[in-house]
Amino acid sequence: MRKYFRFLSGLTVMSWLPLVAGAAGTYYNGNLYQNPQTKYGATGNNGGGFYNNYGMGRGYGQNMQQTMGVRKTTVQTTKKTSVKKTDTTNKNGFLLGIDLRHEFANWDFEMQNAGSKLHYDNLQWNVISGEGAYYFGGSTPMQIKVGARYGKQWGESPMVDDDISNESMWEFQQINVDTGSGVVAENVLVGTPALSVGKSDGGTQFGFNAAFGFTDLFNMGNIKVTPSIGYRYLKYKLETKNNYGLMVNVLDSNTFPNCVEVLDGEIQCSPYVGFADADGVLFGVAVLTQLSDGSFIVLNDSSAVRLDLGDTYYYEQHGTSHSYEASWAGPYFALDMEYAINDNNLVNAGIEVGLPIYDSKGDQPYRFDWAHPTSVEDKGGFGDAWHIGLNAMWSTAVSDNVMLSLGMTYDYYKVSDATAKTYLNSTYYQTALNNVDTWIAYYESLPTLTDDQVIELNYYKAEQQDLEALKSAGWTIENKKEIESIYKSMGIRLGLSVKF
Repeated sequence: MRKYFRFLSGLTVMSWLPLVAGAAGTYYNGNLYQNPQTKYGATGNNGGGFYNNYGMGRGYGQNMQQTMGVRKTTVQTTKKTSVKKTDTTNKNGFLLGIDLRHEFANWDFEMQNAGSKLHYDNLQWNVISGEGAYYFGGSTPMQIKVGARYGKQWGESPMVDDDISNESMWEFQQINVDTGSGVVAENVLVGTPALSVGKSDGGTQFGFNAAFGFTDLFNMGNIKVTPSIGYRYLKYKLETKNNYGLMVNVLDSNTFPNCVEVLDGEIQCSPYVGFADADGVLFGVAVLTQLSDGSFIVLNDSSAVRLDLGDTYYYEQHGTSHSYEASWAGPYFALDMEYAINDNNLVNAGIEVGLPIYDSKGDQPYRFDWAHPTSVEDKGGFGDAWHIGLNAMWSTAVSDNVMLSLGMTYDYYKVSDATAKTYLNSTYYQTALNNVDTWIAYYESLPTLTDDQVIELNYYKAEQQDLEALKSAGWTIENKKEIESIYKSMGIRLGLSVKF
């Protein structure tokens, strides 16, 4: 059974070697300083290895006379008998390492039903990380590793808040349409597509990991494989400033068709246009309608004195418009692989697969209808997210106990069906509820109602019902299985390790 397990594990390891040669993960391989047995050996090619040169292996605990005696005996008896070599590959003691990384990353998350997608593109990080490893040695081939990292965003990166490309931004609503011969309730298609672009800088990230492994549990040829299990935590914070955006309110109905196909595959929609009386009360609805000759006319009520464009506007936000902090934290399983090229050079590679829990908090200070400092929060349960990390690294000895390394890393985090919460401004919505209650009380106090007033009363009652439901929920909107979030990065690392 053990041979069968090692055979399957070997196939898994070899299947990843071509991939990890060009990409890398985030965990640090403490085995990088393990050279082949020919390194620093007291008996030439059969000597003690990188560890044993410092009395840390099982083969160096003899005094010099005993060692020379063994050597002499070996020379005298080589023609008669074969002497069994001492196992000098045992790893023992402490290893400390530090490295610098430059990473390229992207982060985007999308709301499935709301139709909103936000993404930070071309992120760049400068990261410093360190890791300590302890190898038990002796008859206990086990190890413990603990590492930490801190990073700062380098340069500026674009952020795009996309509320325009998802079809979920369109919905059917029942509104009151003044046709000129009376007000009728009509089921119309309403959309408020919006798009904004800003700049992100000054972001930070922090992470740590801890793992327990079985050192060189099995070999496949000259490749040593160490399986381990651990826990990893990664958190990053990003902010957006100088945000510029456009929003267009579009209405399309059977009475007033407003979206036309101008070319095969191209649809154009004119914005919503409404008209209000001198008191600012919107009583009529109009749209721009395209005639057969290509010109547009406005269908309106001649008594209207003010044009109302609804939610069509341009905006600039020079302060912080978006601030998000996301974390991925959970257990992982890893395989570290080590291959000795020669006496002074090693190649390390690894793969890590994890099941982190996703948590993200966001603030949009310009949204006066949302709460602050936490406007939105997204959470995924255990099993909703996964992470894969790859690494490849070349190391060379610069002295007996110091090695220099150069490598690459790759990480991919993804969560699906996370729960989204939006925290509303209780003061703002309570005021809105009070106003609705006032209008309902006014209409209900009238002895008789016109047809228009009946429509208005029904509208306010529906609004009252929605606001009361939000109040009962603590002014919080919760949508399950709403968020898909992906964070991916690739980095170049330069490291230094010291054995004690």
